Amino acid sequence: MTILRRVPDAMYPEWMQPGTPVVEPPRISGTAMPAGVFMSTGTARTAGDLALAATGMSIAALGAGAMVLTYIVSWLIEQVYAVPLTGVLLMVTPTLEADSGPWVEIGLNVLTLLSFLVLMRVTPLSGYHAAEHKVIGAIEHFGEPTMENARMMPRAHRRCGSNLLAGVLPLLLIAGPLWRVNEVAATFVIILGWSLRFHTGYLIQAIFATKEPTEHQLRAGLQAGQKILRLWREHLDRPVPPLVSIWRRGMLQMFAGMFLAVSLIEQVYRHLHVWLDF
Repeated sequence: MTILRRVPDAMYPEWMQPGTPVVEPPRISGTAMPAGVFMSTGTARTAGDLALAATGMSIAALGAGAMVLTYIVSWLIEQVYAVPLTGVLLMVTPTLEADSGPWVEIGLNVLTLLSFLVLMRVTPLSGYHAAEHKVIGAIEHFGEPTMENARMMPRAHRRCGSNLLAGVLPLLLIAGPLWRVNEVAATFVIILGWSLRFHTGYLIQAIFATKEPTEHQLRAGLQAGQKILRLWREHLDRPVPPLVSIWRRGMLQMFAGMFLAVSLIEQVYRHLHVWLDF
């Protein structure tokens, strides 16, 4: 029996590591959907392409909402300190002085991220996200998902994509602008951000990306978990090509939906300064 890999990180204690059930479960990936939970083993999946594309579009919509919230907060700050943040945000005002410009950009980037995380926390997506983690955790520990087992599992999961995202965000949000004024500091931010990705990812999950699921949300996660195990057992003797496996994981469809929505939002964003009379 293959021993499942463990993440050597103190943020994820021993009891959160997968156990060794009699029948080793498959490596399940999943994602929260606007009205449910998606799971996949690479050979089987629990939702279709359109549902996955709609999930990507919903994430892009959250990003658009985060930009609106960032604009409101920037406008309020601008009224007090007379710093043209909204113009910089809408890309119609050049960044300020060479020395202060990168710091303004970093501040707006961080504010946009926080706005996105806050919006995600208050939407049902965070509850379904927690349900996904709890059910997958129950499968990894006990082999079968039940309501009792799922309730015992933590909301944060060591394989959540938030960990990878947490390692990349310092590069995208901070190190990029900082590089223009201090290359050494920017390099330090990149190294530190990647080194602490599991710690930061854990905090993002625990505070923003998940919340305790409702009964309905947890049952949706359990239905997805039970379905994926049933489909996986039916496909045990049917290996699929690597490209098909990647497709069935669902990330490509989500990215396609996200790209479509972002393209539409970008068109609106480009003309927003005209509608706001900038």
